[in-house]
Amino acid sequence: MRPLKALFALSIGLTLLFTACSGAGSVAPAQTTVAVTMNVLPDPPVVGDVLLYFNVVDDQGQPVTGAEVNVMADHTDMSGMTMQGNATDQGKGIYAITTNFSMTGQWKITVQVKTSAIDHSEDFNVEIR
Repeated sequence: MRPLKALFALSIGLTLLFTACSGAGSVAPAQTTVAVTMNVLPDPPVVGDVLLYFNVVDDQGQPVTGAEVNVMADHTDMSGMTMQGNATDQGKGIYAITTNFSMTGQWKITVQVKTSAIDHSEDFNVEIR
C-alpha cells in the first residue's frame, strides 16, 4: 500500500511540474472552452494497473475544479472490451483514476468533463504494451 501512495504522490507532483512547464508544446482542440491533457503512470503504460490523470483548464488557463470527470476506455481492436469510471478530483484541476488494462494494443480513452457550465468530451489514444 505504501508504494502506491508514493506513486500517487509522485504522479501529482509530476502533473504540477508538467503543468507549470507546459507552453507551446501543449496541444488542445481549437475553439474549446476546456483543455484536457492526459498523463499515465507507468509511462509507457503496460498491461495491469495504470494511473490515468487529467489536467483540466478553462479557456483562461485556470484549473477547472469540482467537475464530474467520467473516463471510458475502449480497446479499438476488441469490440466489447470496455471500462468506465469516474476520476477523483485531486485539486487544482487534476483528476485521477486507476484502471486495469487486461490486454495489449490500442485503447481509446474518452474523457467527459461536466459542470453546470461545461459539457466537454475528448478522446485520447493509448498503446498498452
